[in-house]
Amino acid sequence: MRRRAGLEAIVSRKRFKEIIRDYDPLPFETLDDTDPQYRIPMHHLLKNEARFWKTLNTASKYFPSEEFSIADVGTYPGSLLRVLFRLLGPNKVRLLGVGLLTSEDFTRVLAEDCGAEIFTVNLDPRNNQLRHKNYPTYIPVEDNSIDFIFALEIVEHLVSPSHMFAEAFRVCRPGGYLLVTTPNVTRIGNVFKLLAGRSNFDRLISPDYYNPDDEWRPHFREYTIDEIGEYFVRAGFQIRQKTQTVMDTTRYNVKSVRQRFIDLAKNPFFIVPHLREELLIVGEKPGKPLS
Repeated sequence: MRRRAGLEAIVSRKRFKEIIRDYDPLPFETLDDTDPQYRIPMHHLLKNEARFWKTLNTASKYFPSEEFSIADVGTYPGSLLRVLFRLLGPNKVRLLGVGLLTSEDFTRVLAEDCGAEIFTVNLDPRNNQLRHKNYPTYIPVEDNSIDFIFALEIVEHLVSPSHMFAEAFRVCRPGGYLLVTTPNVTRIGNVFKLLAGRSNFDRLISPDYYNPDDEWRPHFREYTIDEIGEYFVRAGFQIRQKTQTVMDTTRYNVKSVRQRFIDLAKNPFFIVPHLREELLIVGEKPGKPLS
């Protein structure tokens, strides 16, 4: 494994906590201050602290030893790119962001903040509601040019993820990696909903939803770990890691006594992997790394 020398110290829990403590969120990352569900002023990185740490801790095991390139698929609001820049330092890594909601202001600010190149790309071309925008559907970089690709919490928003996986495989270098996180459809929270007579589809897009001006999409579908693994394999990746994990994004939420009880009731079930909340999968593109 071509791991960066000393990377354990660079991508460390201590360093990540320091970044969280000193983080100055951009306007794109800041959540509504009047939202009553949070106990403190909230931004995207803080809300997803556990997910980002678990993802980065996993990814660092696969980062190459030399200077390398990273692409973030579904990059808005830019938190991952900003954290990577602060962890790895300037001139260590080329950062690219790909996706929707990439306004001129967003593109400019990310370039100034962390040197990231931002590209507007619709990686869900089978979504009829987005076709009228005439966005490119291919990542505008050469084949075999990216060392590591992140696609965090994006697969569930796509009508058909196959195109995204195919594009990730095309631009990924031989010996490079794709890391995907997405909600686990078999999580215990969904089981509880069904036992209580509720639908486990309540986070999914409604059947009659129509808003062609909305580039942010609700969840279209959620998956099991084997279903996501199949997308990797069909695209050509070899699975290197498949994990069902817990990534608590409600640490700073205001919770009723009932919700606290539900959270406590979930914990014993997490011993069973397929009842955990999140999926994290890493795939490698076969072949020797290009020089």
